[in-house]
Amino acid sequence: MTTLTRCIKPLLLAGFSATILAIGATARAQVPTPSIQSGPRLDFPAGLATDNRTVWVASSRNNTITAIDAASHSISLVAGEIFKDGNNDGVGAAAHFNSPDGMVLVGRSLYVADTNNSDIRKVDLDSKVVSTAAGVANLSGTDDGPAHAAHFNLPTQLATDGSSIFITDSGNSTIRRLTLSDNIVKTIGGQAQQNGRDDGPAAKSTFSGPRGIATDGKYVYVADTGNNLIRKIDLATLETKTIAGTGDEGSNNGPGDKATFSNPGAMCLNGTSLYVMDADNHAIRKIDTATNEVSTLTLVNGHIGSGCTVTSDGHTLYYSDTTENSVQATDTSNGNFTPLFPLN
Repeated sequence: MTTLTRCIKPLLLAGFSATILAIGATARAQVPTPSIQSGPRLDFPAGLATDNRTVWVASSRNNTITAIDAASHSISLVAGEIFKDGNNDGVGAAAHFNSPDGMVLVGRSLYVADTNNSDIRKVDLDSKVVSTAAGVANLSGTDDGPAHAAHFNLPTQLATDGSSIFITDSGNSTIRRLTLSDNIVKTIGGQAQQNGRDDGPAAKSTFSGPRGIATDGKYVYVADTGNNLIRKIDLATLETKTIAGTGDEGSNNGPGDKATFSNPGAMCLNGTSLYVMDADNHAIRKIDTATNEVSTLTLVNGHIGSGCTVTSDGHTLYYSDTTENSVQATDTSNGNFTPLFPLN
């Protein structure tokens, strides 16, 4: 049994690199100033998920989960209470979150990395009932095992193949898997609280503050943020391999072993197109997972890295812009982007 740590507010991410702090932890620690705006709004939008009709957004500093209609651009509150942090389960606004981040959709259930509570929450989209899917709220640690007894340390992003939830447990520098059939949590990459960049089997591989994550059911792709690398874990062998990045900061395109990144964050995948929100380059990068060739889809005006999702046809990529507190829609065929919300 590992030592457990009761989270203290405001949260300090000891051991994280400055680049990771730049993406979100520092911003999340700020106390928001309530505005006169009424109704749902976005404040530090983070994780995203979509079913092609709706885009769900974790509004991190608001501690809420919201829904944006992709056609009408209207926004509505799904769960959480604006500016009220907490960890209680409940229905809709009676439930509370603490800096929610990455999200994935499984059927009509939305799984959320509730970062500052160090747990994983589940939102039933039909009933708006919020429950704790894994972890113990406000009690960080490294334990695997039954979901209700497992512990996380600042989980940030999620991915799913429909049968498992994959988690970047950023504070532990590990990759975790929650199997939905038996609710068991297992570490599949990285050594708890040991930063490094080693490839190899699960018992040997190391990461440094990983954030972005995506899966095609065969591999789990990881943005190893502190190392400026893109890695993949073979789900059959749990072998980790670096597929792109030299470890140096930069914006070079080309073969994976020659390409460079700067603070890569959230990722999303469609087919063999892996999109990386390369935060400090203000760029959406694209990796062909068949060849590991890296290219730049588009440059963006704001600060990205906290969230992205792509429609099932691969035509539209949505990303969070924390500078403008907005969600943008990008045409993946040409890189052109337009606002989803707000429209001005």
